[in-house]
Amino acid sequence: MASIHSAPHIVDNPIPQGELWLVAVQHAVLVLAFLVYPLAAAQHLQLTEQQTTQFITACILAVGVATVWHSVRQPWGSGVLAVEVPTPIFLPATILVGSAGGLGAIAAMSLVSGVVGLMFARLLRWIRVLFPAEVCGVAVIMLGVSLVRPGMSHALGLQSPPEGPNGVSLAIALATLVTIVAIAVYAQNRLRLLALALGLLAGLAASWVLGELDTSHWEAMQAEPWLGWPDIAWVAPQFSLEWLPLCLVMGLVLSVDNIGMLVSIQRQYKPDWQRIDYRQASAGVSTSSVGDLVAGAFGGMPTGISSANISLAAATGLLTRRIALITGLVLLLTAFTPRFVFALTLIPKPVIGAVMVYAAAYMVVSGMSLFLTRLLSQRRVFVIGLALVLGLTPALLPGVFAQTPQLIRPILESPLALGTFSAMLLVVVFRFGEAQQDQLQIAMAATDNESLQEFQLNRQLRPFLTRMGEQAGATKEQIDRVTDVTSEFLAAVSQTQVLPADLVLHVRIHDPSVTLTLEVEPRGIAADDFLALRWTEIQRDLQRRLARVDCQRADDRLRFIWIFE
Repeated sequence: MASIHSAPHIVDNPIPQGELWLVAVQHAVLVLAFLVYPLAAAQHLQLTEQQTTQFITACILAVGVATVWHSVRQPWGSGVLAVEVPTPIFLPATILVGSAGGLGAIAAMSLVSGVVGLMFARLLRWIRVLFPAEVCGVAVIMLGVSLVRPGMSHALGLQSPPEGPNGVSLAIALATLVTIVAIAVYAQNRLRLLALALGLLAGLAASWVLGELDTSHWEAMQAEPWLGWPDIAWVAPQFSLEWLPLCLVMGLVLSVDNIGMLVSIQRQYKPDWQRIDYRQASAGVSTSSVGDLVAGAFGGMPTGISSANISLAAATGLLTRRIALITGLVLLLTAFTPRFVFALTLIPKPVIGAVMVYAAAYMVVSGMSLFLTRLLSQRRVFVIGLALVLGLTPALLPGVFAQTPQLIRPILESPLALGTFSAMLLVVVFRFGEAQQDQLQIAMAATDNESLQEFQLNRQLRPFLTRMGEQAGATKEQIDRVTDVTSEFLAAVSQTQVLPADLVLHVRIHDPSVTLTLEVEPRGIAADDFLALRWTEIQRDLQRRLARVDCQRADDRLRFIWIFE
C-alpha cells in the first residue's frame, strides 16, 4: 500500500469507509476538545449551569453547521476539508462584551462578526491587494504565537498569579505531545491517522496514573442522558455602540485569519502553490461567517477555521471534502448527547495545552513558508519585520497597553490583531511607487550559435527579472522559469533573422502572472512569411511551458506576447 503522504486523497477522491470515519471522528473529537475556550469564557463570566449548557451547545451547533457547509461545492461552500472551532481570536472580546451584556451581547457580537465576514468575502476581489503573501504569512505566524501563551500555560499548569511550572502537568503534556509527534513523524500508513487520537488517549492515561483526572464530576456525568434534545433557545441580541467598534475590528481580523487558514489548506491541495485562489477563499470566508450567524442566533461565540484540524489533515494526508461532511454531522449529533458533551469538559487542561502547542508549532512554520519561498524587496522585508515586531510586543511585554482606552485595548493586546493590521497598513504605505512594470534594452549577440545566444540573453535577463520579481513578491522558481524560457524563446526566434540587433523588452509582473511583450520590425524575412513558415513550430515547442504565447501582426511589425502563470 502506498504511503498516504506520498499520494494524498484530494477533494473528491474515494477512500475506504473505515479510514474516512476514523479520520472524521478524530477531527470531531479535536474540535470538541477546543470547547475549552467557551468553557473558559463561561467560567470567567460566572454563567449559571443552564446558561453554560446553552452557551456550549450553541457553539457546537455553530461549528457543526459551518463544517458541513464547508463540504459543499463552490460557490455555496468552500468545497474543501475545513473544520470550524469556537475561535480563540474572540475569547478576550467575548469576556469583555459578555461582562457588559451577558449572552445577548455575545449573540450580537457573533452576528456582527458574521456580517463583517460576508461583506469581506464579497469585497475580497477588490481589496485583495491588502493581502499579499507576507500579510497572510504574518497572520498565520501571529495565530501560532497567540496559541503559545494559553497552550504553554495549560501544559505547564501555571496558575494566576504564576507559581512556577507544575511537574505533573508538564509530564502529562509531554506524554501527549511526544505521542502525537512520534506517531506523525515515525509511524507509517494507517497508524498516522491516529496521531491526535492516540495523543489524547496518552494524555488521559498519564492524567489517570498521576492522579490528575478529575473524578468528582463522574456522578453528575452519569446523571446526564445519552440522548436528549439540546438545551437551546433563541437569544435576543443586545447591541451597544460602546463595543461595536471592537466587534467590527475583531470580525475583520477573524476574516483575515480565515484567509490565512484557507491559504494553508490550499497549500495542502497544491504542493506547487503559487497564489491565493480568491474564489475559493471568498467562499470559505462566507461559509465560516454562516457559523457566526448560527452562533449569534443562539448566544454562542464566533467560529473560525481550525489550525489544529489543518495540522491533523497534514498528519494524515487525507483531504477529501467528505471528511468535513461527516465531521460536521458528528458534531451536530453530539449536541443531542448531553452525557458525551459533559464528559469532554473533563479533559485535563495539560492535554489541551499540548494540542495547542502542537498547533502553534505547525502554524508558525506554515506562516514562515508563505513568504520565505518568495523574492523579497527591501519594502517587503520591512513589512514582514516591522509587523512581526509590533505583533510580538504584547506577547513579550504584557501590560504595555494597559493604559490605553478600553475599547481598543483588546486589539492592541492581541498579537494576531496588532500584527495583522500592522502588516496591512505597512503594505499600503510601502506600495506607493512600487514598480511592477519596466522595460529592458537587450543587445543580441552577433552569432549564429543558438546555445551561445541563449546564454548571453540569460545573463542580461536574470538580474533585471530578479529585481522586478523582488518588487512584485514573485517566487524564485517563477523568475528562474521566466528567465530560462524567455532566453530560449528569443534565441529560437533570432535564428529566423527576424529580430534586430537591439530589442526593447517590456515586462509586467502582477503576482502571480508575468507578461512579456516584444514589438519588432522583422528584418531578413517578411512578417507574413515568418507567421506562415516558422511561428507555428516555435509556438508548439513553447506552449507547454507557457500559459499563453502569441504573435500578432501590426502593419509591417510583429508583436510577441508570452505569459507565465
